Amino acid sequence: MAALEASPRTGEEILDHLARTARRTPRPSVRQLWTSLHRLERNRLLRRVVGDRRRFRLTDTGERVLHARVAAVQAYGSALELVTTS
Repeated sequence: MAALEASPRTGEEILDHLARTARRTPRPSVRQLWTSLHRLERNRLLRRVVGDRRRFRLTDTGERVLHARVAAVQAYGSALELVTTS
């Protein structure tokens, strides 16, 4: 979902973005990506762009979910830092 935060992208563009930004995480297969995109679309977190069905974009709900997950990860990191520095 984070790959779509800045702008709508095609599956190929998402794979390219993941290859550039995912540090040690292995790149998902095309099949894994499409399965995830369709699941997120079915759950109304993504929507296809009108006029270009190959592109996906976040819905308003998808943006809220993404921001909540990022906040949760940041809170977890802050808590870990507190524990390790104590």
